[in-house]
Amino acid sequence: MTSGLNAEGWPDALTRRPAFAGDLAADVDALLAAHGRDVTREHVPRVAREAVRLARRFGVDVGAARTAALLHDVGGIVRRADMVALCRALALPVEAEEEQVPMLLHAKLSVVLARERYGVTDPAALQAIRYHTTLHARPTPLDLVVFLADKLEWDQGGVPPYHAALSAALDGGLEAGARSMLAWMATPAAHLLLPHPDLRAAWAAFGITPAGPGRSG
Repeated sequence: MTSGLNAEGWPDALTRRPAFAGDLAADVDALLAAHGRDVTREHVPRVAREAVRLARRFGVDVGAARTAALLHDVGGIVRRADMVALCRALALPVEAEEEQVPMLLHAKLSVVLARERYGVTDPAALQAIRYHTTLHARPTPLDLVVFLADKLEWDQGGVPPYHAALSAALDGGLEAGARSMLAWMATPAAHLLLPHPDLRAAWAAFGITPAGPGRSG
């Protein structure tokens, strides 16, 4: 993808694509394929299926969960080297941690694409997209569904090392599942480059103390 921006601040390569035709899953797949995001292309439908499953299990809006899950990683079509500049061009705030680890900005860019390309206006769905990586201090059930679906169906290959513990914790509900996941993210096993402020806020809200300096989340 080129780093050139058009007059509206959009990447040129994106604006040259045909307008969204109405089939969300198919268009997201085509968009990711066009930008060579093969790992994300395989990851996204798995997250969407898991989000629907969790939403049904816990009485959360299934349509909103599926929409947010399908769109949670579309911001990743932007090259990491271009993310900071693009966010600034779009007047999005950039945290110091995001300057150091630009991939942390993909969720903010996903929100913009969800709203501007796909016409998503539901604040709850947009919020779930925004916080799917880190969570935050006051998550809604929809936020929790998308966050946990993303973690249960991670994009690192194989079964996540926390999968069994997280699945068991979910027997106690979405918040119990989130606490389990956040606790694992606070350990050296998570290999975080550095904790995002939203993740630190989530840790504090759930009463979790990080084990030590992290390695990005």
